[in-house]
Amino acid sequence: MEIIDNYLPSYQFKQIQSLVMENRFSWFYNDGTCFDEDPFPQMIHMFYRLESENGRDVVNDPSPLGEMIRDVIKCKTLVRVKGNLNHRTVFHRNTGYHIDYPNMWTSIFYLNTNNGWTQFKKGGKVKCIENRLVTFDSNLEHAGVTCTDKKRKVVINFNYER
Repeated sequence: MEIIDNYLPSYQFKQIQSLVMENRFSWFYNDGTCFDEDPFPQMIHMFYRLESENGRDVVNDPSPLGEMIRDVIKCKTLVRVKGNLNHRTVFHRNTGYHIDYPNMWTSIFYLNTNNGWTQFKKGGKVKCIENRLVTFDSNLEHAGVTCTDKKRKVVINFNYER
């Protein structure tokens, strides 16, 4: 696991943060955080997903912001880039251990500082600190833990092959 603080230059981070955190940004309801049947709904924004539609990439967010977000991670093959927004809860809630995709890499980019974190099933946690990037083997089970001190916890999740 690798944790990098101040991952992006300040001007670039602030530009992405202000666009994603603004009130007019489009978030979409997802019935569960990990699985549709789990009890924790969340808001998502799909920036990018590689799909096998005639062998070409399908870009879900072709806006300049989507392009900026995709460029945050340099990799061989980008599979998915998804924004996750969890609302504040009264108590910290573990939203469920999972893996995003097997046998690749996952990076979580934190857009705001709050008292939530990412918990790893085999131990360890990464606190939500803005402009922090954590990268790990995608086979490591992990879970988001909600915050109690801010209105929302916002991260961007990258799944890719190096």
